[in-house]
Amino acid sequence: MDKKDYIAQIMDEWYSSMESNNVSVQPKTSTLLGMILAKYDIKPKQDLRNLWDEFLTVPGGRFASWYDSLSEIQKKEFDEQRQKNGCNRNRPIDTKALLKG
Repeated sequence: MDKKDYIAQIMDEWYSSMESNNVSVQPKTSTLLGMILAKYDIKPKQDLRNLWDEFLTVPGGRFASWYDSLSEIQKKEFDEQRQKNGCNRNRPIDTKALLKG
């Protein structure tokens, strides 16, 4: 994603937040905010959690609740890491195969 995409995402979140709080602003305000944000290099905060390391320590019975607790971005990151490591999301992970050396 480039800078403009983040600005659009921020603006969309701002509009949604205002709508849910029954708040409105003059249309020119949105234009001004967009122009100000365009002056900055905007990127999301790096997730400090190492999801793969967490995943490797989650007991099997708790995986579903752990996975459900992740944000959509974290789920995407985890699924990408899972594919990178050769784990098929539609197939349960064979923990015995992971332990074979």
